Amino acid sequence: MKRFSINFSWVILDIVFINTSLIFSFVLRFGMDWRAYLYTYREFFLHLSISFLLFAVIFKLYRRIWRYLSIGDLFLIAEVVTVGIFTPVLYLNILKGFYLPRTIAVLTWFFSLALAGGSRLIWRVYCERKGSFKKGEERILIVGAGDAGEVISREIIRRPDLGELIGFVDDDKEKIGKRIHNRKVLGSVEEINDILEKEEVDTVIISIPTASGKQIRRIIDIIKNKEVKIKTLPGLYELVDGKVSVSRIREVRVEDLLGREPIDLNIEKILENIKDKKVMITGGAGSIGQEITKQLCKFIPGELMLLDHSENGLFYISRELEIEWPDSKVEIIVADIRNREKMEKIFRKYKPNIVFHAAAHKHVPIMEYHPDEAVSNNIIGTKNVAELSDKFGVERFVMISTDKAINPTSVMGASKRVAEMIVKDLGSKSKTKFVAVRFGNVLESSGSVIPILKKQILYGGPITVTDTEMKRYFMTVSEASQLVIQAGILSKGGEVFVLEMGEPIKVLDLAKELIRLSGFTPDDIEIKTIGLRPGEKLFEEILTEEERSRMLGDSGHEKIFIAKVDDVDGERLEKGIRELEKLSREMDSEGIVKGLQEIIPSYKPNRDMLKK
Repeated sequence: MKRFSINFSWVILDIVFINTSLIFSFVLRFGMDWRAYLYTYREFFLHLSISFLLFAVIFKLYRRIWRYLSIGDLFLIAEVVTVGIFTPVLYLNILKGFYLPRTIAVLTWFFSLALAGGSRLIWRVYCERKGSFKKGEERILIVGAGDAGEVISREIIRRPDLGELIGFVDDDKEKIGKRIHNRKVLGSVEEINDILEKEEVDTVIISIPTASGKQIRRIIDIIKNKEVKIKTLPGLYELVDGKVSVSRIREVRVEDLLGREPIDLNIEKILENIKDKKVMITGGAGSIGQEITKQLCKFIPGELMLLDHSENGLFYISRELEIEWPDSKVEIIVADIRNREKMEKIFRKYKPNIVFHAAAHKHVPIMEYHPDEAVSNNIIGTKNVAELSDKFGVERFVMISTDKAINPTSVMGASKRVAEMIVKDLGSKSKTKFVAVRFGNVLESSGSVIPILKKQILYGGPITVTDTEMKRYFMTVSEASQLVIQAGILSKGGEVFVLEMGEPIKVLDLAKELIRLSGFTPDDIEIKTIGLRPGEKLFEEILTEEERSRMLGDSGHEKIFIAKVDDVDGERLEKGIRELEKLSREMDSEGIVKGLQEIIPSYKPNRDMLKK
């Protein structure tokens, strides 16, 4: 209502300005006889007013906040005045033969521009002068009139030195107009610009702990006045007075960094293949394994078997499932996939219908120091689970792979490429539908880049990046898990699926965005370049050049592609794996690297720094 009143006032003023300008023009052009000519051209006043208002609406002139008048706004005023005046002049002249002297038109244009633009410039100067006489305290507006907003408002009111709480905004219509601690809910988020202007707000605090990253980004994008400071939970006292403190850090939503759309799953197809089935997830205590488990619970499996060697991780995920999915039947299995004998007993006992194989060593630099572990877990462990799936008649076997398996420079990447070859080979001769799913970095997974950067910001920096040009493909853990499930169901056997990862993102840009979303600027937190670590490379790939040129057809999902990988020589692969297993037992690191190169000619080790 307030905004309508302000706009209506500007409309009235503009009509007065336009018509006054026309009268001034007659006075200057005709002198003492101007009244006679004014009567002759009286019809033009109506046409001029209507034309100006019409083009003001078309050009959205009255949607501007004139307190923040800019050069661009002045150009807009000039456009509206120009078109609004000369259109009726041409219309009356051409269509009605009604001639208005050019001098009148030009003078009217000049005076109208001066009055319309000058009045708004004076308004801006007035607002700035008025603001300069305010006290030095912050005027604060809280977004979110819920429990968290109530706690913050109470603390601000108790500590006047933090600033003056003006009120709240909230999208819940039932809360608008009501009061919390005698501070009014002034309107919705969409009305925030009017409220900021009217109340001369200095700081906005987003107090919605449950808000997604997109909701937070929406609030930030709506606020037009970039001089208003925008802060968010947690850390009330440090947050408001501007102190640099770890409690200023809010939980950053990785969706903000990716801007990716939600996955459109084929629910019916997944339900048809998962419902009432026995599903085993190896690596069930890991980030991917846990998320796959949670996603699968939605599709009513007959039984879920979470297998991992980490009893601590299994304990926490089992407790979480008891709360979130109390009706799900979950079996916790503590086992190591490298123990072939025990794994065989587990398969014989539980008889799974579907296996999601997420167990793997994934940290690139660490595996460079321990190649024997990469071989025994990623290769031998995968071979054990895959062969037992074939032996016990598992319907589908889905292996989680990585973009680091493409033209690998690391032991970890090479070991995962060998694992893909195992799955490919078995898929060509087994009744079980074997498939590998390849994707890039998972942002929220333990030990990945986001948790590391957030902890570095938490301690005040510095943030470390390998190289300013390093790029990576990123995906959220929920997105990756959903597509893995979808790919597993789409499999016909023997495929290597590649998930659509979007465009690669510079790690440096990710770090800067993370700093900004955490409430700081890149000037507040130092960013250090530390150079490539063992096994790393600047740019990851999802496909080899050969695979890229031979992509297969439609997989059945717009975000899943099928890579045409080379056929596998089963006997040669088996011989190479036996040799790697022997070298692994002997902890012969260099021998393992050479053995991997023999199996994967594209493997170019980046290990020179280990020899220094």
